[in-house]
Amino acid sequence: MKPLYTEVFNLKISKQQKQTLEKLKSRNIKVSDFVRKAISEKIKRDYAELQDKLKKNIVLFNLKNSHL
Repeated sequence: MKPLYTEVFNLKISKQQKQTLEKLKSRNIKVSDFVRKAISEKIKRDYAELQDKLKKNIVLFNLKNSHL
């Protein structure tokens, strides 16, 4: 069973990106599914790097606010 999508996120894309998505749509590819899959793959691929950045930011934040 597919997950229930309830959240909306608007973003701006370039004219070329829009044309590419329209080409996918003309070839009967569901653009929304395509974009969801691309985002999911990107997050999975970069997860470790994103976690490292988050940890570094938390440590830096704690160091900056340690005098409080």
